[in-house]
Amino acid sequence: MKKIFLSIALLSSMMFTACEDMLDVEQKATSNTANFYKTDADAESALTAMYATYINEIGGTEGIWNAYIMGLNYSADDVFAAGGDINDHADFRILNEFRYDASSLPIGNLYNHIYKAIYSANLIIHYFGETADTPIKKRAVAEAKVMRAWAHMLAAQVYYQPPLIDHLITDEKPVNAESQKAIFDWCVKECEDALFDLPDRNGKNDKEGAWVVTKGFAQFVAGKSALFAGDNAKVISVMKPLVESENYDLVPGERFRDLFHVEGDGCEEKIFEFNYITNTAAAGGADAWRVGNNRGRWMVANVLNWRGDDIQGGGKSPSICSTGGWGGGSINHEFAHKMLANDGDSYRRKATFLTSDEFFYDEELCGWRSDATCTTRAQKEKDPERGITNTYGSFSRSDVMEVKMMMHPNDADLSVGDNCNNTNLCIARLGEAYLIYAEACIASNQLGEAKKYINKIQNRAGSKTVSETVDLKVLQDEKQYELWFEGCRWFDIVRWGIAKECYDKVLDNIPYQTDEYWTSPANARKPHKLVYDVRHPFAEAGITLKFVEGKHEYWPLPQNIIEINDQIHQAVSYTHLRAHETLKK
Repeated sequence: MKKIFLSIALLSSMMFTACEDMLDVEQKATSNTANFYKTDADAESALTAMYATYINEIGGTEGIWNAYIMGLNYSADDVFAAGGDINDHADFRILNEFRYDASSLPIGNLYNHIYKAIYSANLIIHYFGETADTPIKKRAVAEAKVMRAWAHMLAAQVYYQPPLIDHLITDEKPVNAESQKAIFDWCVKECEDALFDLPDRNGKNDKEGAWVVTKGFAQFVAGKSALFAGDNAKVISVMKPLVESENYDLVPGERFRDLFHVEGDGCEEKIFEFNYITNTAAAGGADAWRVGNNRGRWMVANVLNWRGDDIQGGGKSPSICSTGGWGGGSINHEFAHKMLANDGDSYRRKATFLTSDEFFYDEELCGWRSDATCTTRAQKEKDPERGITNTYGSFSRSDVMEVKMMMHPNDADLSVGDNCNNTNLCIARLGEAYLIYAEACIASNQLGEAKKYINKIQNRAGSKTVSETVDLKVLQDEKQYELWFEGCRWFDIVRWGIAKECYDKVLDNIPYQTDEYWTSPANARKPHKLVYDVRHPFAEAGITLKFVEGKHEYWPLPQNIIEINDQIHQAVSYTHLRAHETLKK
């Protein structure tokens, strides 16, 4: 299997001189491009450029934001789009609060990125697809088909009736897809067609096998697409070989935290991930605001962190926190306590969020730098060199400290600075595959098979709860615990038909966190403890936040796309896909 160590510098290669304004989706190939696609070496180069495009477009940033990571997760019900105050991170707060429209920046950006990526795959399929006469060329086409299917699956999860671009556009204008289901069904077929020409991952220790498309990723995309199409039999048939494969395994519970940090890059649980290299000259420079860090994951060090100005400074902040954190992606406090009750002191829970006690006093988990001098619990409780110092209240934060996606010290690219994250971006892992397969088994009344894989997840987590019986509710809860902030929740609650009831529980219910040590009188300091009160800042401004059924299940197609292409229309009303509606009853 080939090695593909990808840098953003690859984007300046020969592949994309033909690209015009991608917002229009329509692309026209040139004779120079056509002349390139001839040899096995050309196929390998084309693949490298395609992967680089996916990394740059979907895994990269626009300025400092990433629509894929932040937009999709902020649209879920178990995340607060936190910031310094009500106005901070406005582009993504409007997603969290259903205040967006078709002109909102993240909505247009992600659409643009998805279809640029699809174009890069279509180039390979167009020029090699009919004439592929070597294993390398056939594999290149197969990999491109799966990446194209994954991008279309993502588009259909996010937007209502987005275009299905199954060929290289020349003169025609793209049109709306017939339906969401039609896109998902097509994705399944594309992945199944590609399987024959794809290699298996070469065992659990094959890191490179997690960085390119293999049979395993094709099975994953086919299975997930079939789930959203409501075809449970197909989910089971395509996913069963994957969940039973000896090429993958769940990492042990004590390594669950590693899944989200550099230690877990390419590990046995990863089915596919965007492979980032270090952020030095090969990536275009060392300036954190320029292309040297044009990757989605580097923002994890900042937005998915705590406000740096809320953490006690003087070089004494916890080692788990980046020094430049701007604050965002806060875990919903109601969900956190639900997970705490279910998971207790599990590996999974502690890798997702920390309690107040753990945050302030557990040296191994959090590591306040003043632990070197504060050796007793009494010293730590009233240590002036630790704590959340914002006495007004840290916006959208409650009495827990989310840590799942927060950068750890080993993640930092020290050649650039300690706010740049080297961690790969996971697209598919075996834990999610187990839960997709289990859901289809529940829907098909194969409860014993579903229980087997749900229990695998629960036992690995070290959860207090290991289910003796399973149903859809057990599956829904387990998936939320396992996959918090991994881009699944929004799509799932829409698909299950429970979005409104989930969102109604949390909207306009904003916590404001403080540390009792810093809010108590200086002459009678209380021990460090995170507390919060719920406020309604939007009510004061006369703003009512509301999830509207038939409207907010999907993002609208970007307004500028509709304006430049009269063949694409905005759906008048969104009829959300409820693939498993019967299971609610």
